[in-house]
Amino acid sequence: MTAEAKDTGLGSVHKALTLVAELATGAAPQRLGDLAARSGMTKPTVHRLLRSLTAAGYVRALGGGLYTVGPALIGVSAATVGGLKERPLIQRSLNELRTRTGLTASYAIRWGTSVIVIDNVEPDQAYRVSPRLGVRTPLAECAAGVAMLALDRHPGSDRDAAPAEAEAEAVERARRLGYAYDDEPRQGVRSVASGVARAGDETGALIVTGLGFNLNAETIEVVGALLAEQAALLSATLQAVLPAEGHAGNVGIA
Repeated sequence: MTAEAKDTGLGSVHKALTLVAELATGAAPQRLGDLAARSGMTKPTVHRLLRSLTAAGYVRALGGGLYTVGPALIGVSAATVGGLKERPLIQRSLNELRTRTGLTASYAIRWGTSVIVIDNVEPDQAYRVSPRLGVRTPLAECAAGVAMLALDRHPGSDRDAAPAEAEAEAVERARRLGYAYDDEPRQGVRSVASGVARAGDETGALIVTGLGFNLNAETIEVVGALLAEQAALLSATLQAVLPAEGHAGNVGIA
C-alpha cells in the first residue's frame, strides 16, 4: 500500500486484500519482510494479517518465513473464472489459436489504464511461455493494451491521458492492421494481440505469446491476421449473446 493509500485510512480488509494480491501475482513464495516493504505496511501488521489469512485458508505458510497463496484463494479464483458467462466462448477462441499457432493463447481484460490477463491456454510442449495471470500492466506497455486502445470509441476522452507520440503511432498501426505486436522481444518473449469489442465500452484482447524466434517479422503477420479473424468473430458473438448491462434482454456482465 502506498503512503497515499495509508493517508486515506483504508481499513484492514483493504490491507488484507493488498497482501493477497501481492502473493497471487508474485512469481514465487514471498517473505514477510518483502511483503511489508512492497505494501508499505509495518511487519507486525503484515504478520497479524497473514496469520488471519492463513487461518482462513487464503494464505499458506511454507516455513522459513515464506508465504504463498492458500487453497481457499485458489478455489475462489477458479470458481470466479469458471463462472463467467463468456468463458466458454473465449475458451473456444483460445483453443483455436493454440491449435493453429502451437503457442500460448490468452485473454486479457481492460481495468482502467491497465491490462489484466485472466486466462491462458498453453500448448502441449515441454517448453512454453505464458503471460502471468492477474498482473496489472499499463496499456501502452504491452501488445494487448495497444490493441484495446485501438478499439477505443472515445479517443482523447477523460478515460485516458493523452497518449505519447510513440504510443499513438502504435495504436494507429494496430487500427490499420487489426492487431498489435511487441516491436522487440522482452526478455526473449514476444506477444501479438487483437482487440475484442464487447457491448458498451468494455474491451478485451486475444493474445498469442511465444519466444522471439517463434514470433519473427514473418510469423507475426500470419499470427496477427489469425488473431484479427478470431477477435472479430468473438466480438460479434459476445455482443450478440452478452449485451451490455442495463439494455433490454441483458444476460451478460458489464
